[in-house]
Amino acid sequence: MKADTARPRRLVWAVGVVVMVLAGLGGLGVFIAKQPWGYDLWAYVLAAQHLLAREPLYPPEPQVPAGPFGEYHYAPIVAAPFALLAPLPFWLATALFIALNTGVTAAIGVHLIRPLPRDARPWAGAAFVLFLPTILEISLGNLNLITLGLCLVAWTQRSRAVVAGTILAVAIGLKLLPLSLALFYLASGRGRVVAWTIAVGVAGLLVTAMAFASDFPAFVALLIALKDSRWAVDFIASRPPPEVAAILNSPIGRWLLPTATLGTAILGGLAARREGRDETHLHHLALAFAPYLSLFGLLWFPYLIFALPLMASTLHRALLMPRARTRAALVAGLALSWLLVVMVGERDDLVPIAAHLLGLVVLLAVSVVVLLLPRQGDIPQSAAARAPAWR
Repeated sequence: MKADTARPRRLVWAVGVVVMVLAGLGGLGVFIAKQPWGYDLWAYVLAAQHLLAREPLYPPEPQVPAGPFGEYHYAPIVAAPFALLAPLPFWLATALFIALNTGVTAAIGVHLIRPLPRDARPWAGAAFVLFLPTILEISLGNLNLITLGLCLVAWTQRSRAVVAGTILAVAIGLKLLPLSLALFYLASGRGRVVAWTIAVGVAGLLVTAMAFASDFPAFVALLIALKDSRWAVDFIASRPPPEVAAILNSPIGRWLLPTATLGTAILGGLAARREGRDETHLHHLALAFAPYLSLFGLLWFPYLIFALPLMASTLHRALLMPRARTRAALVAGLALSWLLVVMVGERDDLVPIAAHLLGLVVLLAVSVVVLLLPRQGDIPQSAAARAPAWR
């Protein structure tokens, strides 16, 4: 009887492995097609060259949030490590940074997929390696993957306030995207982590102000210009189709994701304080929506990588549902969300952006539903990982 039960599971696993290999080849093909690589990396390397030459980092009138090729929009201290790449030929610097980002991506993938049931892992791996925002992020050479990795490491170290707070402060310093996670930590009762995050962040600002005194005023002006920018609204208004532009620029379109960002951080943190076993899923929920405090976040395709931990956690919980129909419906909803957020189109077409918004809404709905529905006997996660995923 056990052999009869195991045979379909082995078949599901074997087919999943084949699909994962094909997805990996497809992802590699997409990556090759994205040449030339390192478009965003050039801004960091050029900024490091300016630092070494003692030249200004920022233009007199920066174009924010999306500036021209090579314009630097980050803290001066972030450019400092790129001084290691600045003397190298850019093709070599790009190759090294692609290798770094690929390694970080692999580590994130292992961290997210390993807890899943065995027969679900290759299917999750296929979705992971063919996730187009990740592929684009690696080809561009930005810091979003490293920021995501730091956020996940900080969460795994949450019981050690000094370590977690320091790592979270570094993540926020690299990219302001995970700033709302501080609200989640605070609401979930981890005030010491937030205190250390603030302390390290303030210390970093002071060091930056002193070590980069000539560039710091321009950096502050950049942040003010970023806050006051209407670029995203104007960009959407000028792109077709006008019906989609009207929806995205409507009050609901502009405030839906920022509201979700604050809601998942604050309400999710409060829920995590009440129900400790759900705290990781709720953290990943807050992390997925952290980049969307401003409308610009929706326009930047690679920011969708922050949804990967939530997708993995939602899949895991969906597979633990006792009813087969419930499991199938939840996995189908998650698959729909994945398909929507990887949709691409022409450069000036707003339809893919609207699809990404819808995909995030679907993901939010499914991730909340798996919290509310009872799981398979409410068994612990370690035991659940050994349960059959497909029946």
